[in-house]
Amino acid sequence: MKYIDVKGHKLSALSLGTAQLGMNYGVANNNGQPSLEASFDIMNAALDSGITSFDTARDYGNSEDVIGAFLRQHKGEKPFITTKIWHFQGETYADVEKYVVTELENSLKRLGVDRVNNVMLHSTEDILKFGDKAAKAMRSLVDRGYTDLIGASVYTNEDVEHVLRFPEYDSIQVPMSIFDQRLIHTGAIEKLSEAGVTVFVRSVFLQGLFFMDPDAMTEPVFVEEVAPRVRKLREYAEREGMSVGELAITFIRDLPGVASLVLGADNPDQVRANVKYFDMKPISEETTAALHRDFYEVDIPRIMKVLADLYRKRNSQ
Repeated sequence: MKYIDVKGHKLSALSLGTAQLGMNYGVANNNGQPSLEASFDIMNAALDSGITSFDTARDYGNSEDVIGAFLRQHKGEKPFITTKIWHFQGETYADVEKYVVTELENSLKRLGVDRVNNVMLHSTEDILKFGDKAAKAMRSLVDRGYTDLIGASVYTNEDVEHVLRFPEYDSIQVPMSIFDQRLIHTGAIEKLSEAGVTVFVRSVFLQGLFFMDPDAMTEPVFVEEVAPRVRKLREYAEREGMSVGELAITFIRDLPGVASLVLGADNPDQVRANVKYFDMKPISEETTAALHRDFYEVDIPRIMKVLADLYRKRNSQ
């Protein structure tokens, strides 16, 4: 496991994503939200395996409460914590700042801590709607000693460009995978690196689609866009002597400018398996070039819409 220093804190190349701890998350998750005891086991496995970073959000069900319950009984060093604020409110700057401060203070109470290490906007709409007000309100959280970094969780190259307009932001979370290389080919990751922004990457497995049986896929977009590419992914993984998970992790892990990959887990064994991925040898230059070539054009927006629809349908039942 590699680490970098961020404002005096040891940030691991793997961050534990905790959406699964707060709600029924992930298209390939058939086990549902784990119990509190099982969640504790997952977090203990993460810390024992060298993971120093937890990623959460107010919008992840009761994830903050679960982490807070864990930290209150945890005797070791506190992990690097990222949380997120959802949908800003207010008209004037004073209104926006008050809302941001109140929301984070509520998160701190749920987490049972006095401060976190990274606070992000959780809606790209807030960047567009509130602009400079949002950036300055977020920066006030650093001035108050509530966090070390502020940033935004975004989706597209356009979102990245909006974040880069404001020097106040020093962290970002983006979706990237072998299937989703939009931010690589547009040069967005290079721009973020040049600006000194700490980059966290999520959706490395495309919410578990990489591990689904392509022959069992029935959604039209999955049959058309995903299934043939999963088959090809398996071929490249076999060529490299890797599993699909190892190939997916290593491809993103070795991109210049990427600080930490956010991966969730349903159980402690999955945590430990994810950690082992980070000790894998690099992918060969030949296969890396092929992955860039063969997965260049994937209809990610269409895939994500179906994933969102499936998520809403499952959680409304």
